[in-house]
Amino acid sequence: MQPATEASAESAFVAGFVAAEGAFIASGRPPVFSFVVGLGATDADTAELLHGFFGVGYVRWFARRKAHYDDEVRWTVRALADQVNVIVPFMDAHLPVSHKRAQYLVWRDALFEHWEHGARRQRTCTLDGCDAPHRAHGLCRHHLYVHHRT
Repeated sequence: MQPATEASAESAFVAGFVAAEGAFIASGRPPVFSFVVGLGATDADTAELLHGFFGVGYVRWFARRKAHYDDEVRWTVRALADQVNVIVPFMDAHLPVSHKRAQYLVWRDALFEHWEHGARRQRTCTLDGCDAPHRAHGLCRHHLYVHHRT
């Protein structure tokens, strides 16, 4: 198979797998957004493959909740920047028209609303030329110390 065809086939497989097993979750106030693929522990390799394919998120194991259940493994992406910059572009391009895509679109709209208006982000010092993170009054630690000494 040609490399481009392999990449296309991989993307189609991942998108179809997400349509079957993925979950787009927004819960709480302020909202916490998650993208999760939960599988039985026997499919742990698939969770690791998804983690490797996207290069974001983490894989965690969970013990069975009931004796007749299987242990569970979940690949989860909770970092907002990873969701906005990695997950959303992939899903926009590859998630097939389905009930899962309709759920995804509602989740994506809420994610972007939060990203634009509610998400806390690291802000930098307000003094020109300083890129250090601000602490208080819009100043970084150094400038805040200098400002309060004078």
